[in-house]
Amino acid sequence: MLFIFVTTAVSFVTTAVSAQEPIRPLTKRVFVKTNVLSLLAKRPTFSVEKAFSKTFSTEVSFVQGQFNNFLLTDHYDYKGLLIRAKKYFIGLDYGAVSPYVAVYAGNLKRHIQTTGQVDNTGFWGYPDRNFSANSIRGGGSLGFAYFTKSKFVLDGQGSLGYGRYLNIDKSDPDTYFKGYLDVQVWLSIGYCF
Repeated sequence: MLFIFVTTAVSFVTTAVSAQEPIRPLTKRVFVKTNVLSLLAKRPTFSVEKAFSKTFSTEVSFVQGQFNNFLLTDHYDYKGLLIRAKKYFIGLDYGAVSPYVAVYAGNLKRHIQTTGQVDNTGFWGYPDRNFSANSIRGGGSLGFAYFTKSKFVLDGQGSLGYGRYLNIDKSDPDTYFKGYLDVQVWLSIGYCF
């Protein structure tokens, strides 16, 4: 009888102790995220982020997407890699909203295809376009991150930058522009491993 009592007491104590196990700090974890707004672009975006201190982290993202019949463009697809360095204003902690600023750099392969059209009067229209090029891009971001105690992460950000095309064909009228405004809106969800 004493054996059963001791065994039961030890079981309760070890269960209570393991239930109160401290949560590892976010600086010892890796965050894996996906941009849910990429559902509009019909392709997933994956990001891996690692915090090196309570106020600094880096993120690597694989981005891809595709739009059809959007803003006078019949087909637009893209894919690339992005590296972002984040500086948090408030230290990373569970249950707290942490705003941040960031800088990013990366590459992007873009393909844009449009069939030109002219209205009935002949005064308004736009030309055919079939354009594909690699580019490098960079810029800045503002955002926030929220880490739940159950290790889920919510990350929202807006970015503005500039992209520059590489090795464009200067004789092709579709390549008259050497660069583009790089605008990004992200709402990512993920998990801390």
